[in-house]
Amino acid sequence: MAATTQRFVLLILALLIFTAALHFWRATAMLQLHAAAPSRGTVLLLEPTQPVKKLEPFDVLPDARQRLEFRMPQEGRPKVCIERTYNLSIMPGVAVIIPYLHESLELMEHTVGSLINNTDPSLLDEILLIDDGNEADHAFASILKRLHPKVKYHRNAERQGLIKAKVTGADLTKSPVIVFMEPHCIVNRFWLEPLLDRLHGAPKRIVVPVIDILPEKTPDQYVYVEGMYGGFNWDLEFNWMGTASGRNFSYYLPDPFPMPCLSGGILAMWRDWWKESGEYDDQMTEWGSEHIEMSLRTWRCGGSVEAVPCSRVGHMFRKQRPYIFHGKAANRNKKRLISVWLDTYKDKVYKAQPGLKDASDLGDISARLALRERLQCKSMDWYVKNVYPELATK
Repeated sequence: MAATTQRFVLLILALLIFTAALHFWRATAMLQLHAAAPSRGTVLLLEPTQPVKKLEPFDVLPDARQRLEFRMPQEGRPKVCIERTYNLSIMPGVAVIIPYLHESLELMEHTVGSLINNTDPSLLDEILLIDDGNEADHAFASILKRLHPKVKYHRNAERQGLIKAKVTGADLTKSPVIVFMEPHCIVNRFWLEPLLDRLHGAPKRIVVPVIDILPEKTPDQYVYVEGMYGGFNWDLEFNWMGTASGRNFSYYLPDPFPMPCLSGGILAMWRDWWKESGEYDDQMTEWGSEHIEMSLRTWRCGGSVEAVPCSRVGHMFRKQRPYIFHGKAANRNKKRLISVWLDTYKDKVYKAQPGLKDASDLGDISARLALRERLQCKSMDWYVKNVYPELATK
């Protein structure tokens, strides 16, 4: 008995030593990896105005070059990302689609300028700006049409809403890869190559950059954040739930990591998968729930969603939307999501939001149910157990 006890104690000690060594190795590796990168939430200043070099002669506005100037973020990517190289010859072209409504012209110009300057021209087929029914003083058509040869402009005669505007933009472009972007961003150096690298050989994968912060009240700053995974609670509202390293002890920056839920506005995917997997629910209006719907559909119908930390995009998170948003539309979108995808878990949503139980304004969901059947999608229970187990505890 004494010998058995002694062996047990020695085993426990060995495990403790191993665990301590593993912690030390991981901490040392992370310190080396971050030699050229700031810690989580580090605030860096934007560099002085960045001239846009890739402005070919054409029928531009006299001040087009100045309009496209932006302030480049100071370098803050992990060292391994800075040193990584990519074979551009095997990478597909992309169309960047940016719907806008009541946006700041200056922010849009910074977004476009950073895209032109920080994207290899062999990969960027076009930037399509979708004017979603703006009034004349917010359309900026005459300016946007003449910013750069790769900038295209389309106007919706009436407001379609963000969801349908994205579908319209995808229909108007031809590139193998679709990138949805927002009109108040600065894309960082070499933001696109890591995304395309992860799409290579993965036809049903959706990829997203790490979303850094452009502070609304301090526009001279750029905040690098630690990679965080997106999720939602039973109220069906998206949130950043935690860090990749906090979710997975063995995670090693800058490895890609799974995203249970898309944040919505910025992503890249193959056009073929966009079409095959059902685009967005075209009966959803304005915006809201489409990102959760796409996340559930992608994971459960044979695909995956992944964040790529070597890709960084600064995004301005604003306290107030510059346009009217109707809560009734958002609730109707949730009801469609619930009825098509939540299965036996819908009662959890009804407990959190009893008003969503009234399905009188749901509309026809037969096409979405048929899509789910055609794609042979897995159940919500499978998603909770295999993709987002944290949801079971909420």
